[in-house]
Formats: sequence, C-alpha cells, structure tokens
Amino acid sequence: MMAITLLFLLFSSALLFGNTALKLYGKKKQVLSLNLLLLALLSLSSLYMLLSGTDSVVAGMISVDPFSAFFALLFTLGMILVHLLAYQYSEDYPGFALLSCFTLAGMYMVSLSTTIITIFVGLELASIPTVFMILLSKKSLEAAAKLFIMASIATAIFSLAMALAYGGSNTLSLTHSQESSLMLFAALLFIAALGFESSIFPFNLLLPDVYQGSPAYLTSMLGGINKKMGFSALIQILILVFIAYKSAFAVIAIASVLTMFYGNIVAMMQKNIKRMLAYSSIAQAGYILIGVATGTQSGIAASLFQIFSHLFIFIGLMGIVAWLEDRNRHDIDALIGLHSENRLAAFSLALFMLSLVGLPFTSGFIGKFLIFTGAIGANLAILAVIGIINSVISVYYYARPIMAAYTGKADPKPAKLSAPVLITITVCIVVTLLFGIFPQPLVSMVSHASSYLFR
Repeated sequence: MMAITLLFLLFSSALLFGNTALKLYGKKKQVLSLNLLLLALLSLSSLYMLLSGTDSVVAGMISVDPFSAFFALLFTLGMILVHLLAYQYSEDYPGFALLSCFTLAGMYMVSLSTTIITIFVGLELASIPTVFMILLSKKSLEAAAKLFIMASIATAIFSLAMALAYGGSNTLSLTHSQESSLMLFAALLFIAALGFESSIFPFNLLLPDVYQGSPAYLTSMLGGINKKMGFSALIQILILVFIAYKSAFAVIAIASVLTMFYGNIVAMMQKNIKRMLAYSSIAQAGYILIGVATGTQSGIAASLFQIFSHLFIFIGLMGIVAWLEDRNRHDIDALIGLHSENRLAAFSLALFMLSLVGLPFTSGFIGKFLIFTGAIGANLAILAVIGIINSVISVYYYARPIMAAYTGKADPKPAKLSAPVLITITVCIVVTLLFGIFPQPLVSMVSHASSYLFR
C-alpha cells in the first residue's frame, strides 16, 4: 500500500518539475502530452488507492485513504478536461500548465491532510496560482482582483479560526474536540472561511463577477474543481473535528437554504450565459450542503455523489461556453439556432441543463435523490422539501437556454467543434448518462470514501 502512495507522490513531483522544464524549453504540444500522461497516471493511482482501501500516513501530515483518494481522483480527472480546453483557448498554455500544477498540488494537500494547518497551506497553494492564471488573460484583471480579495478575506478568517481551535483544544490535528463555546465560535469561522471557497451564501457575492470575467476554460476550473476543494476541506473539518457540535450543522442547514434560494432566484434574472451558470453553481452548492448538514455517513456519501456529478456537468457546459465565446456569443439570446449550427453542442447543452434540474436517467437526478432521501433519513425532511421547491424554481432559467438553442434561425451556418472541446463534451456526456443509468459503481465508491470519515 505504501508503494502506490509513494508512486502517487512521485507522479505529482514529476508533474511539477516536468512543467517547469517545458515552460523554459518545451513546445505547446509537448506540454500537453506530458500533462495528459502524468495526469492519467495520477488518476489510475488515485483510483487504485480508492478501490483497494489504501490507508497510510506519510510523515505524519499526509493521510492516504479512500476519502482523500476520491477527491484526488476527482481533482485529477477534472484537471485533464480543463487542460484540453486550456490548450485550445489559453493565450499562454505552458504558463497555465505550470501554474495549474501548483494549484493541483494544493488541492492534493487539502484532501490528504491530517491537520488543519496543512489544509490551510493547501488552500493557499491552490488559490494564489489561480489568481495568476486569470492574470494570464490580460482582459481579466478585475476578475483576478476580486478573486484575490475573496481569497485574502478567507485566509484571514481561517487563520483566526485556527488560532481559536488551537486555544480551545491544544491541537490542530483533525481529531474530535470537546464541546466549548470557544470551539463553537471556531467552527463558525471555519464555515465562513470555507464558504468563500465552496460558494456558500453570503460569502459568494463576488463569485459571479469572477466567473464572468475569467476565460471560460478557467471558469470551468474555478466552478468545477476549486469549489470541490472547498467542500473537501469543509467536510473533513466538520466531520472529523466538530461532529458533536449540533449548532454548527444547524448553521450549515440554514446556509444551504439561503444558498439555494439566492442562487436560483438571482439566476432567473441573468441574460449572460456564464453569469447564469455562476448563480446556478451557487444553487448547486446549496444542494450539496443538505447532505453535509445531516452529519451522517449516508448524507456525506450523497454529497460526494453530487460533487462528482456536478464537476463533469459544469466543465461540459463551460466547454460549450468557451466554444461560443470564441465566436463572440455571450448571452442566452445568442444561443438561438444552435441546433441548426451544431447538433451535438445543442444536445449536450440541453442534457447538462436537464441534469442540473434533476431529470431522471442523469447523474444529477441520482445525486439529488440521494441527498433528499439522506435528509429525510436524518429527520431533516424540511430541507428535502425546500430542495425540491428550489429544483422546480430552477426549471425556469434552465429552460431558457434550451428553448433558445432549439429555436430556428434564418440562414444558419454549420459550425464544427474543435477536437479538445469535442473530447471534453463527449467525456462529460458519457459520465452524466452512465452514472445516471448505472449509478451503483459510483454509489459504492462514495459510500466507501465517506465511511472512512466515520470509522
């Protein structure tokens, strides 16, 4: 078991050093080839660690178990798809590739942490390069500045929470703590700090501006991967440290309701596609929080399923948006005639939107079903009812892009998807349908991963 862990760390190091060398001496295609190869090896290593039940600790700071392996797998698969989009649309792909490696290393550190301080270091290692990735596009200075502001506030709050947690428990390890008012205050600060990372209301007010102002391939990483890192940290800290604090989970329940309503209601007013999807992403965070609010193994497993599902749906949608942006089409009205121009683009757009609504036979439906049944099982049926109401509300704004895409257009001009976009969308379609029709393999994986938090 230790051998596969060391191999995983070796591949991660090779990714960093390889991209550093190729940034100086390599060509664009060589950079892509190296990244796809090493990310594929990292994915296989993560999958093996997840399925084999690897449980080992390296240097007392890195814990490799099914929960951390699940998120490592998720981050790596998502990064493969983002690299394909970046290769096509980035102004400086080698620069993006190098910075993304540091971001991925930070994400790994967050999911593999055994202490709160390593989570903090991982969050910083992921956030700072992300700001510079946005700056690679000279048109995104405002988005980079707003992301930096959000990250700075989150860092300050997280630092204060760490100080209080250490004062209240005399340790920063991810272990259960005795109940006290000081530790409860620390728990609330952790929720606030990680609320910036995971799009929890009211800490997400600048998020739509960041998503809209960033290139679509970077938005796919922000909403598809970075947000999932925030949930990884939030789940670990709440379950491993504050599981006995019912008040903290009550705050999560309230936050889930506010986040769902805020995301869905404001999304109804949007005309820009990317901005609408930003508010949609906020609403999806609210659904995920329902599972977290239960504080149970089944609830966490349901949230992990929805996290996995949303990553592929969001990246798939951003692949379409990137293709549209490249043709200077940004608003929902610009989707008119899409079916006549490219049937696959229109079909995938409709499929991903319907999966976000919760259409049967899609992974989005299974994720919401598991979350709502988990809430009912934890005597939080009111959250399930509110979640269903919000799903109905979301039909309005998800239907608008679909109707526009299938509305006729005079003199439509057929347009082809580029190879990277085509591969990205196809993979996301397969995942969305596969785990919507045959969810059991993924259900088993997330159940296996979540069970390690409650062992």
